[in-house]
Formats: sequence, structure tokens, C-alpha cells
Amino acid sequence: MVDVIQGHREMMPRKYKKKLGAYGKRNYNPQYLERALNAVRQKKYSMRRASEFYGVPYTTLNHHFHNRHPLQYGGQPVLDRECENLLLNALQTCAEWGFPLKPINIREIVQQFLNKRGITERRFQDNLPGEGWFNGFMARHPELTIKMAENTKRVRAAVTYESIEEYFRNLRDAMKDVPPQNCVNYDETNFVDNPGAAKVVMKKGSKHAYRTLDTSKTSITVMFAIAGNGARLPPYVVYRAKHIYEGWTEGGLEGAIYNRSIRGWFDSELFEDWFRRVAIPYFRKLEGPKLLIGDNLKSHLTIDVIQECEKNDIKFVLLPPNSTHMLQPLDVAYFRPLKGAWRKTLEEWKLKNKGVIPKTVFPTLLKKAVESLGDREGDNARAGFKACGIVPFNPEVVLKKIKTVDNASESSMTQVLVEHLHQLKTGPNEAPKRGKKVSIAAGKSITSADFNQGKENKRPKGRKRQISISDEDEEFIDLEALETEQENLEINEDDYEIGNCSTDQESEISRQPDTLILGDFVITKYSTNKNHRFYISKILEISETEMVMSLL
Repeated sequence: MVDVIQGHREMMPRKYKKKLGAYGKRNYNPQYLERALNAVRQKKYSMRRASEFYGVPYTTLNHHFHNRHPLQYGGQPVLDRECENLLLNALQTCAEWGFPLKPINIREIVQQFLNKRGITERRFQDNLPGEGWFNGFMARHPELTIKMAENTKRVRAAVTYESIEEYFRNLRDAMKDVPPQNCVNYDETNFVDNPGAAKVVMKKGSKHAYRTLDTSKTSITVMFAIAGNGARLPPYVVYRAKHIYEGWTEGGLEGAIYNRSIRGWFDSELFEDWFRRVAIPYFRKLEGPKLLIGDNLKSHLTIDVIQECEKNDIKFVLLPPNSTHMLQPLDVAYFRPLKGAWRKTLEEWKLKNKGVIPKTVFPTLLKKAVESLGDREGDNARAGFKACGIVPFNPEVVLKKIKTVDNASESSMTQVLVEHLHQLKTGPNEAPKRGKKVSIAAGKSITSADFNQGKENKRPKGRKRQISISDEDEEFIDLEALETEQENLEINEDDYEIGNCSTDQESEISRQPDTLILGDFVITKYSTNKNHRFYISKILEISETEMVMSLL
């Protein structure tokens, strides 16, 4: 008997479809059965007339009308309807919390469920459902689908409902009387020199597929800005170079501006230049209050930019940390189709040329990629503002995407699973993060008074100053460059014999050079077990045996 069952399992197709008409069973279309039932319920036809008109057996129609055989013909699912609905709700809740399950995980859950209940299912090997069962489960629940998941950081998944709700409360006040064309969102992105992978036709049985295409890891930073009415401001291109040449600026988009930096990133100086040459000229053509929305990078917060905003009636609004994937229109709907057009344009160029893209060609390729979007560019910009709940103003569009413990249905899964998912989403309790130099609530506009308030609350001179960097700023810090700059400091240790510094406010030195006096500034080396750190210090006291200094 076991051999017969095993042979039957091997002969079964992966996606089995019952043939209609076999042995006189179900020799009709299921859609005609539903139509016949509706005709009888609405009293358009009698049961006999509906059976003849739609070609459904009278007995079958009679049984379905009186619900005499609720179960389907043939073998029944392993899990009853109640258990499958419980599993269905659990899968949906896991996906909403940011922890969707793979098909193998779902099959293992069913295996554990059967083992705990002491059920041995002969159709499953070791009680583990096969792919056929999973395909049947998906077919019975069309509300589920399989998608390619994108990885997101835990800090992004831990964005709270309350923080987003507070952001929209502040944004409501900032957006008062602001028309769509006066609402601008800016963000920088990188265009890489790699068109990515592609599907190709190969001989069956080939293990690897390669195509000859020159690529590199270089990238060029471009600042984009879009308005709520779908308009796009001129892009601002930043090359990684010490100098810029005329050939790097030719053939690009109309009004585009080009600049350079040592690392190819935006710093405060470049952002101020973008603000004065791109944002201000656009806003000056418009009447009424204006709104500028961007992420909370430290390079975007300068006193000069804020003062210019106040002069031109521009409200500068910052997004909450780690929320750009939900609240930034450029990230939500604009950049993805643009990057797809860029990869297509880059691939066409690389198939005809060798090497990496030269900077003289980049403006032309960027223009071709942007113009290939056509009218979709404006549609994508407007869709981004709508999906972020900005234009038109609708916070519920974003808030409904955030799962909270209060709105998690207890009937869908046990409270233990809710707590487990909540722990996975938020992670372990972390130490409080250090405060920022300027504390501005997300959604509120910034004024120069906020900077002055930060100066008043500055720590007394002589204490160590703590510098905080937001989570999103870490992506723009070049640690290797910082170490190189530190190594380039010219320090003559023969002139300054320096001992180990304590961790207190005052630093002590074992010996003093004869040339030093009170009030002089010196460079001290603080030695640890692994490395050395250098600090600028001021001499406070000098004696024959020691020197007391204050670390700046």
C-alpha cells in the first residue's frame, strides 16, 4: 500500500487541474453554475429551466441551492477552513509588520502545527507539506501573492505611528495656503556606472551566463527637486574631482548646473550653492508662501540657508529620521523609474563603447534618460506627493501603512506572536541617542532663532563637546578620508613630550617644555590600547612636575 501511495505521489503533476467530464462528474463550467444559482435566487428562471438553459445538471443545481454538499468533490484540504483562515491572517499580519514569510517557512509552520496536535498526514513526508500543497493554498486564497521583497534597515521598520502623526500635525500648519506648485521636495541620488543584470538566452544546461560589458563602481551625485504640480527643477550635478572642465557641462538638461567636490558628495557649501542657484530662482517666480521639504542631513542645515528662507517666505521642513521611504516623494515614486531609464540608456551606450563612462558623456546620457520618461515624469512626481500624503494633504495614506500593537487583531494571531513581531521590529532596548545641535520637530519649519537658541544652550568652555550624527548621515561619512586627514597632521613630538591624558575635563602632562607659558595652545596625544587621538588643549597651570590643560 505504501508503494502505491509513493508511486501516486511521484506521478501527480506539480499543478494538478481536474479534467471536466471524467466519469460524468462536473461536466459543466463553474461560472455557468453561479449564473444558474443567481437566476434561481432572483426568480428569473425555475430550477428546471435554469438547469436546461445553462447546461448544469438539475441535481447539482438543487444541491448547491440548498447547500447540501458544502465540501468540494474529491479529497479535502489537510487544514480545515478555520485553521487556514487563522494561517491566512497570521501571514498578512507578519507582512504588515515587515517580516513576511517565505514558502518554506509557511510549510514548516504547518508541519509544527500538525506535530503539536499529534496528527500524522500520510500525504506529507514527515508531516512537511510539499510545493503542491502550497500552490493549492495560494489558489484557495487569491488575496495572497508572491513578491520579491526588498531589504530595509531595522531603524526604518521601527518608525512609530506617533512620530509620523506628529509630523503631519506640524506639516498641516506649515502647508497652510501653500499651492501645489509652491511645494518642493529635494533629494540627492547617485547614478552608477553599472546597468545591472539582465535576462539573456543561453544553451540549456549552462551553469553561468556572462556578457562582455565594462562596468565600474564609480558614481556621480545629482540633486533633484520636484514640485507638487509635477514640475522638475534643474538638476545639480556634483563630480568627484578637484577641478571642473567645460566639456563636463555640455549637452545636458536645460538649466542644469555642474560642480565638483573632493569626495563627490554634497557638503554644506554645495548645498548653499544649490539653494541659491536652483531653489531661490524657482521660488522667486511664484507668489504666496512656499514650502521646501527635505531630509535631515546635517549638510543641509546652515544659518545662511535658513535666513534666505525667511527673506523669501519659504518654510523649511525636515522629514522624520529614517522615514524617507514613506514620506519623501522623490524616493517613493520618482527615482525608481528614473533609475530604470538610466540603466537602459547606460546599457545602450556600453554596448557600443568601451571603458567607463567619461564625464564628458554623462550630461548627454542623463538628459536622454530623463527625456525618455516623457509625460510620465510629471505623473510620477505628482504620484509621489500624493502617496506621501502631501498634495493633496491626506495623512491617512501613510498612517494606514504603519502597523501598531493596538490595531493588531487578536483574532488573527495569538498575543505571543504579536509581542514577538513587535520585538523583531523595534529590536532590543537601546541607550538614548545623543541630542542634535538644533532640535527641530519633524514637519515644523526652521527659523534662525532656533540656531540662536542652540548657541545659548551651549556648554561652558572647557568641556568636551558631543557631536551627534543622525542615522541617515552615517552613509555620507568617509572614515578612510578622516583617518588620512588625521595622519597628515604634522606633529613634532621632539618639541612636545606628551604623556597620557586622563578622561576628566582637565588633562595632565608629565613634563613641560621651557618655551610654554600659561594660555598657550598645544596639541596633546591621548593614547589608548589600540590607537592614538590628538586634541587641541589650552594650558591652565604649569608647575615643575606637571602641566594642567583643558581639552577643547
